[in-house]
Amino acid sequence: MDQGILRKGAIIISTITLFFIIVPILHIFIKLSAKSLIATILDKTVWTSIFVSIGCSICATLLGCVMGIPFAYFLSKNRFRGRAILESVINLPVAIPHVAVGIALLSLFNDRTVVGSFFNLFHISFVDTVYGITIAMLFVSISFVISSALVGFDSIEQEIEMVSRTLGASSSYTFFHITFPLAFPSILRGAVLAFARSISEVGAILIIAYYPKTAPVLMYERFEEYGLSAARPVSALVIFLCVLIFFLLLYLSRHYARH
Repeated sequence: MDQGILRKGAIIISTITLFFIIVPILHIFIKLSAKSLIATILDKTVWTSIFVSIGCSICATLLGCVMGIPFAYFLSKNRFRGRAILESVINLPVAIPHVAVGIALLSLFNDRTVVGSFFNLFHISFVDTVYGITIAMLFVSISFVISSALVGFDSIEQEIEMVSRTLGASSSYTFFHITFPLAFPSILRGAVLAFARSISEVGAILIIAYYPKTAPVLMYERFEEYGLSAARPVSALVIFLCVLIFFLLLYLSRHYARH
């Protein structure tokens, strides 16, 4: 009897949770008028902001993989004092308010600092540019890549790699032909989450790179200037595209993991 009560309670709570996630998303489409949606679809400014979001999110995700995968591999294969602290540092971007992240990034990367002046030598500026958008996205999303890659590398039995090296394979051959392919499903899931987190970022981007506008920044601007009715159709279009891209990437990652 206790098990039945527990099961019913779990079903009720699960239903409430799904309601909380799904209903707000559906409601924005229910309240949407066809006229405003068509006008939004034909608005070049909206599509420009969407392309900026997607392009910078892809760049941030790729950079996150380039930086995060070696770091995760290093943590996975080495046991040392302070490792737990490093693992905690990985998750700091999740704990820090993203407006504070934007202020911190702006303080470090503005054109008057040593770091900003160094990048200016290569004609790279981070204030109000796609470079600023990308580093803001990278900061808030890299944790997902590192954490997922770490889980993937930790799940591989060391005996598999030892057998490869015993048979004469080099460390680099073992990594690229055995370790990395086995960990790739986890890495791919982390990359999908990083992409989704990047494309939804607004707080840090507002501070360091208001222009060119990403889709979330454009939604925020229209809500501030014209109210809910003006922001709703842009939000609906962006939600639709984000959900479509997210589930497509998720499907591809699971398809790879199965095969």
